[in-house]
Amino acid sequence: MKRNEKKSLPVHAPVGVMDIGSTFIRMTIAEGKGEGAFTILERVVQSVAIGREVVASRRISNATIEKCVSILRSYQNLLNEYGVPLETVQVTATAAVREAENCDAFIDRLSVATGLRLNVLDISEVGYYHHLALQPVLAKDKKADTAAYCVMEIGGLTTEVLYVDHREIRFAQTYNNGSLRIRHQLQESGIPDTRMTEMAEGRAKEMELNLSQNIRNLDSLKLVLLGREMRFAASRILAKWKGERLAAIPVATFAKLVQEVIAQPIDELARREQLAYPDAETLGPALMIALRIAKALSLITVYVGGMSFCDGLVIEAVEGLAWDPRMSHHILRIAAETGLKYRHDVRHARQVAKLSTRLFDLVQAEHRGTPLHRLILEVAAWLHDIGVFINTRGHHKHSMYIIQHTEFPGLNARVINLIALVARYHRKAAPQPTHPDYMALPHEDRLVVCKLAALLRVADAFDRVHDQSLGEIRFDLQDEILTCIPAQPVDISAEQLALAEKGDLFEQIYGRRCLIRNP
Repeated sequence: MKRNEKKSLPVHAPVGVMDIGSTFIRMTIAEGKGEGAFTILERVVQSVAIGREVVASRRISNATIEKCVSILRSYQNLLNEYGVPLETVQVTATAAVREAENCDAFIDRLSVATGLRLNVLDISEVGYYHHLALQPVLAKDKKADTAAYCVMEIGGLTTEVLYVDHREIRFAQTYNNGSLRIRHQLQESGIPDTRMTEMAEGRAKEMELNLSQNIRNLDSLKLVLLGREMRFAASRILAKWKGERLAAIPVATFAKLVQEVIAQPIDELARREQLAYPDAETLGPALMIALRIAKALSLITVYVGGMSFCDGLVIEAVEGLAWDPRMSHHILRIAAETGLKYRHDVRHARQVAKLSTRLFDLVQAEHRGTPLHRLILEVAAWLHDIGVFINTRGHHKHSMYIIQHTEFPGLNARVINLIALVARYHRKAAPQPTHPDYMALPHEDRLVVCKLAALLRVADAFDRVHDQSLGEIRFDLQDEILTCIPAQPVDISAEQLALAEKGDLFEQIYGRRCLIRNP
């Protein structure tokens, strides 16, 4: 189910989310309490070997696929007991499924067998859910306005990092470092577990360098470690911790625990700590990566959070979010930085973005767009001319290419492609059946491109000479005409010519001609 297609639910109705990780399938049933708060009614976890198989063979075996089917069916029975409609349940898969060569076959089999809709997250989307999960923590922190948080969740195949400073998302990244990758590398190379420290440190080198370059506010930084392995560490060090708050742990104490864990054979670790063997297998590598990063950042204390990526899924479900507007500011900052990188005309980009969103709001009742659609338009407006950096001739196509290859943490590939296509159609021909990138879209997305590109073309026409000479524009929306009226009488001949070239799509989509006249 796409993010802007969530079913509306009664307030406080139970919701269900499932996430398919590298070592488990987890289901959470929760009830919303308002403003992102929720009560967990049920949380169940069952182990699967997806990550181990993908690391070893790049495929998920048929036996594991059928085990996943069985798990999801058992979860459906529990959902029925709580009265959660199955069509509202969000099932999300992450890195292990995404990397499998038979990912599509896996998704198809589970969908056919259970009737559930599965969504495989893009790499860039994971930061969005960590952002949501962090909001209750920030709400309780009186120093959040000046504090910095580095949220790190070490999974089987990847490590996800989200860096928030002064409540602003500054950095989000996914690294191909995970506990299963380290364990597999040890086994394949015949290296004994006693050398795990060297292996973990080697794999963490790139992360250390990248984080040191992007994390600035070290004096007030809280490194928040998420995941089952980190919760195990907190429960061993802080006996009374129940996961309801951030647990502060001295790095020196954390290091002693890590040494105790990696010194034990996996069988003995599983027996002594009453862990399932797969959990015992990933515990040492995950803790080693976390310790290495903490030392690289010269931290005295680390924090373990009771929340997880899954809590972001729950918050989205209980709030019925189509898009969290708090994320928009972060995306727009990336757009502004990208524009500067490609030396675009900042004043023109700002003006076109302003006019585009005003037009979006003006005809909201007709296009029925969501906050995410508004963001797509605004980012496209900011970046519509960056292709000039490559060549003025055909720059609209160059803009499309650059945007398609720009990472916007929080946005998936589909949304980034929509931004690119809206920007591509700011000039020259409107979308045509002969345009392969446009025709490759499903019909609903082609309609989104047309609706938003129509607004962008008109907004761009109103600043044709890039000098903002029209001043504060007033719009007069009538049944058959949209009239633009400048703040004071000016030469509008350039804008009139531009509207003649670019107003066609607006008239086609919204049934109105666009005019400009002096007051």
